[in-house]
Amino acid sequence: MIGAGNMARAMIEGWVRADPARASSIIATDRGSGKAEALAERLGIVAVATNEELVERADIVVLCVKPIDVERVLRSVGSLITPAKALASVAAGVPTVTMESILDDDVPVFRLMPNVGVQVCSGTVCFASGRFAHTAAADRVTEWMRLLGAVVPLMERQFDAATALSGSGPAFIGLIVEAFEDAGIVAGLSHVAARELILSTMLGTVQLLQEHELSCSDLRRMVTSPGGTAATGLAALERGGVRGAIIDGVLAAMRRAAELG
Repeated sequence: MIGAGNMARAMIEGWVRADPARASSIIATDRGSGKAEALAERLGIVAVATNEELVERADIVVLCVKPIDVERVLRSVGSLITPAKALASVAAGVPTVTMESILDDDVPVFRLMPNVGVQVCSGTVCFASGRFAHTAAADRVTEWMRLLGAVVPLMERQFDAATALSGSGPAFIGLIVEAFEDAGIVAGLSHVAARELILSTMLGTVQLLQEHELSCSDLRRMVTSPGGTAATGLAALERGGVRGAIIDGVLAAMRRAAELG
């Protein structure tokens, strides 16, 4: 892991949570912030002083740096990243072809977009392969990523949409959960009870949709009886434009992702 910021920390915590024995196989660097050493002390990973040492020791190099720093980092260690290794980047808006053009050899390059759920091994990792990627390298990278949650293969041109839906999604869902908590309090519940009710309801709903492969419309029909509470509440939500507001929010985030890229 070149970089030890928030996303790097979330991924490392997820890997150690999924398989503590892997901690000694994870190497991290930082730019002198001390974050890599702090992770090493807390989680048992290995912190090294330079990116060059990290690349020499690693078979998968994960770039967890800001997009503006990608070229600088790759030019400093590019000669050490051979085709026998794999390079994976979580830098938003930096396509694989840009990274490939900086490297000297036909290195397998992958682009990743994890969300914060990776910290608890329930994340989503969008995954795209570069021109020189091959099955063996892809298998090595995805084997690690699957420990963090679902790995979703995408074309790179779909990453802006995925960033809006999956990367920003936890913030959107957090707002919705908060609104349900507030609604429960207004209705007379304690905050603790409202939070437990909505979180357990969300978890159960997701599991039902996944295990039974239900469409959302089928799920609504299961819950909604004519003239009942769900029907009345859904009608109010539709009048309030909730569906349209969510679509607008995701599209706005997608446009912003394209601008940043």
